Amino acid sequence: MTAPDGDERELVEGFGDDRPLLGERWRALSRRVRVAVVGSVCAALLGVLLGYVVATRPPPDPVAATSVRITAVEMPQRYTLDLGITLRVASAVPVTLTGTRQGYDGFLQTLPVPGAVLLPGRVRILHARLNVYCQLPLPRQGTPLLFVTVRNARREGRAPVVPTAAQLAGIDRAVQRICRR
Repeated sequence: MTAPDGDERELVEGFGDDRPLLGERWRALSRRVRVAVVGSVCAALLGVLLGYVVATRPPPDPVAATSVRITAVEMPQRYTLDLGITLRVASAVPVTLTGTRQGYDGFLQTLPVPGAVLLPGRVRILHARLNVYCQLPLPRQGTPLLFVTVRNARREGRAPVVPTAAQLAGIDRAVQRICRR
């Protein structure tokens, strides 16, 4: 560079021309500082990567995340051919309850489940009425009595409602009462 008019020096220095390069400045840092910087950058990249994986993964299967169990079997009222079943539905992921289906041919569900969103950690109590066909045998132990249909963004599926031995005995008593008439 040439000196401005009136300056007798032949060389003019510019500011910052003699700064060390990035590599030189990096090597000038202590080992502890370099390790801390590399660790922080790696942790930030890992956090971004994990956030991306979690945000883009598909939702879990709605049936696998939902549990349905019978909480009560009502004895039939006089002159009725149906019995009431109370169900407890819980899910680990948000699901929509879209209905119920019979799991056993000897019963016909008469009161459908209303469509409702079930949030994680919440419980929904459902009441169903089952018409009884006396000519058909009762379901065997371990056989689903009903299926609750649940749906999420992944798919729709049927969560089985399998009565315990005590609940099956209560259903048997209710059916015997209905069929004796």
